[in-house]
Amino acid sequence: MTGEIHIVATGVRTPLGLRSDSSAAALRAGISRLGEHPYMIDRLGNPMVAAVDGALPAGTADPERFVALAQSALQEACEPLQSVTQAALRLPLFLGLPEMRPGFSQYQAESVRQGLQRSGEPTVELDDIRLFAEGHAAGAVALEAALGELARGAQELCLVGGIESYFHPDTMEWLDANRQLAGEDGRSAFVPAEGAGFLLLATERACKRLGLARQARVRASVVRAESKLIKTPEVCLGEGLTEAVEQAVAQAGAGGDKRINDILCDINGERYRGQEWGFVCLRLSHYFDDPADYSSPADAWGDMGAASIPLFAMLACQAAARGYAKGPLTLLWASSEGGQRGAVVVETGQAG
Repeated sequence: MTGEIHIVATGVRTPLGLRSDSSAAALRAGISRLGEHPYMIDRLGNPMVAAVDGALPAGTADPERFVALAQSALQEACEPLQSVTQAALRLPLFLGLPEMRPGFSQYQAESVRQGLQRSGEPTVELDDIRLFAEGHAAGAVALEAALGELARGAQELCLVGGIESYFHPDTMEWLDANRQLAGEDGRSAFVPAEGAGFLLLATERACKRLGLARQARVRASVVRAESKLIKTPEVCLGEGLTEAVEQAVAQAGAGGDKRINDILCDINGERYRGQEWGFVCLRLSHYFDDPADYSSPADAWGDMGAASIPLFAMLACQAAARGYAKGPLTLLWASSEGGQRGAVVVETGQAG
């Protein structure tokens, strides 16, 4: 990557909190929001497990709910711009969304785009919203596209984000039918959740010109494909994730005495994901302080799907800002059901 690209702000909304600091603090304190959905019942007649946004009325995951989840997170991410400009800046948004699935279609994705354009943000005008409906790895796909624009000088500032809500009846029934829904009959399953995460990215030049504080430097974002997918008879040996991680950590300069210090990932209770990471550990352990010492926030706030990578980046920034980071280099990775494997390395300036 040519030139330095920085995360200068984060904005999130999770079942644990409505801002970055509160969400990260609750996660670190061991607080969990895993529980029962207010009204959805699984095929055995039990309440479906869920991690629901408690500040929103219980409801179906329609485009309006996606927009509602995004609004406060976008506002937080844009806060540093309030002091540097009087007029609204026109910025592109590279937005990760769920893969196409029962309960989420291309029509709904386009409706989310239109809803965000209408919602308005006093500091920023979202005049160009680019959608990446790639599921768990969507944030890495969106980030890779944004970095390309910034590196070649097409933009100096942009937003990268992801929104997720599994709580459409068709989506939940689909998860239940595939035994992916944690509960009495789900031994290799996860707790679905909802939330949003956004990153404000800036070039080094923009940071200096606007006086923006740097929270982290994005050292790499790599996306690769896995052909042996979950819910198929194929045996996954982690080739796609291995390739993505190896290229990302190499781009970040890891190796020898300079290792990846922390790992944030979307391991969520499904055996497939844990086994996939196990193969990466066997092949690439020399790049890490300890490849088995990873953090999986899904244990506390549920599976965040398309919002995963921006949320993980927020956690790395919060750890550095508050002095409990394990070291400067953090790997963020996520795996989509459709085969996309995303690996991102961020470098922060502080470590505990």
